[in-house]
Amino acid sequence: MRTGIHVGVDVLVRLLAPPKRRFWITFDLLAGVLHRRDRGAGGLFVWRMMGTGQVSPDLELPMWIVYLAVPLGSSLMCYRFLQVAWRFRRTGELPSHRQAHVEGLEESRA
Repeated sequence: MRTGIHVGVDVLVRLLAPPKRRFWITFDLLAGVLHRRDRGAGGLFVWRMMGTGQVSPDLELPMWIVYLAVPLGSSLMCYRFLQVAWRFRRTGELPSHRQAHVEGLEESRA
């Protein structure tokens, strides 16, 4: 999301007039927030796992720590969707990805 390389299908949205495009991009971002929020609600499952005492055979960690990755990652993704939606509503800009750009590396022109 931050760099504009998150999976998204925008072929039809690019064909719309700017006001409609703005609406549908905002709708898409907010739908992403709701979807990630619902995945983040899996914390209840993790809470229940804490009481089972199960241990991962490979990592030798409590299983609730292993399963914590889903709600934690989803919550972080929800936050990122909110950041992008806020910035888009204020400035009209979406993140873009430039394949040749490396952050922190200065371009030198000979």
